[in-house]
Amino acid sequence: MKNKLIFALKIVAALLIVAALIALCIWLIPMVLSLAEPENQVRFREFIESLGVLGVLAVLLLQILQIVIAIIPGEPIEILMGVMYGTFGGLALTLVGIAIGQTLVFFAVKKLGMKFAAKFVDINKFENLSFLKDPNKRDSLIFILFFIPGTPKDILTYFAPFTGIRFTRFIILATLARIPSVVSSTWAGATISDGSFVKTLIIFAVTGVIGIGGIIINNHITKKHNNKETK
Repeated sequence: MKNKLIFALKIVAALLIVAALIALCIWLIPMVLSLAEPENQVRFREFIESLGVLGVLAVLLLQILQIVIAIIPGEPIEILMGVMYGTFGGLALTLVGIAIGQTLVFFAVKKLGMKFAAKFVDINKFENLSFLKDPNKRDSLIFILFFIPGTPKDILTYFAPFTGIRFTRFIILATLARIPSVVSSTWAGATISDGSFVKTLIIFAVTGVIGIGGIIINNHITKKHNNKETK
């Protein structure tokens, strides 16, 4: 009875945290979308800076929420990090948020299973990732798929606990592999902050092309390994 009560309290606490993060996201997202206007960029930066440590915590929580609630796109938040804290300051803060978010997802899925994962991602897509359960190829393929732009990283995060990979190994591989794509976004944000919009457009164009290439490569890898499994 005591164990059931403790488990119920943990669930309630987790739901309250998620609710608070969702409320924060709803509060911040309109601000993020308004950053297309230079004057809004200045006001938003001044607002976050006026909060001090709480401002850093607010954008960090937004990044964590993006990982947990997979439908929220990551790039706008990474660009915001670049606008606020520059290329490398934004990179550091983003990677901390990503690591915390991936940790929450990993242990939640590990504890609560497929039903929990189904609340946040389309688990039907897990079938396309079943080849990652092969321990001989798993680690290198997880790194590659997180490294390539355009891959479904949020779905990969929810699927990872089902592959048998150790938590520490997954966090290291997945976080480090994200660095190049995060740098491109925070760099774009930094150029927006500096008013270097030509550089911003070039970065977006290049990353867009690389992203399309990444989608093609991801589809090729997935198809290739799934075909091997069916033979």
